Amino acid sequence: MNTSRWLAFELPPTAIGHAVAVRLGDFEGRWAAMVRCGTATTRGLGATAREALMAALAPLGPRATAALMAEPAMFGASADLLARIAI
Repeated sequence: MNTSRWLAFELPPTAIGHAVAVRLGDFEGRWAAMVRCGTATTRGLGATAREALMAALAPLGPRATAALMAEPAMFGASADLLARIAI
C-alpha cells in the first residue's frame, strides 16, 4: 500500500450538524473510504474515489450524502487528491 496516495480531511459541521472526518486511498486499483461522523464510522469501496466516498456516506442518508458531497471543502480535497495521484 502506498501511503502517499491516502488523503485525510475533515468536512465542517455545517452540512449535517457534525464534523465529518474522511480518509480516502487507493489499493490495487480500488478505492477505499472511511468516514467518521460523531461516534459512527462507515467504510466504502469503489472503482473511483467518488464511488468509495459515496458508499461510505450512504448510511448517513441521501440528504446528508448530497449535502456533504456539495460542501465547498470537497473542492480542496479533490484538488489535493488529484495532486497526490498525479505523482
